[in-house]
Amino acid sequence: MSKLLVFGLLLIFMLSGLEVIYSKYESRQAFIAIQKAEHTLDRLEVNWERLVLEEKMLSGHNRVERIARKKMKLMTLDRKAIVYIKL
Repeated sequence: MSKLLVFGLLLIFMLSGLEVIYSKYESRQAFIAIQKAEHTLDRLEVNWERLVLEEKMLSGHNRVERIARKKMKLMTLDRKAIVYIKL
């Protein structure tokens, strides 16, 4: 009977040890996944900031005015050429 008890306890300890090893492995896998997700998040944040900066640059008043003058041949009028109409 005591041999069976010792064998049972030994089996329980071994299974418990294997479960500890498996849970440690799972926590490492979860940590690796979190690290990858954080790296992807950092990369996406940098890309987002670059796109926001590019959008601000492209929509800037000076750029719009420069393109209007160059491509559309628009120009500012002299004050004397402007006619005001009272309603």
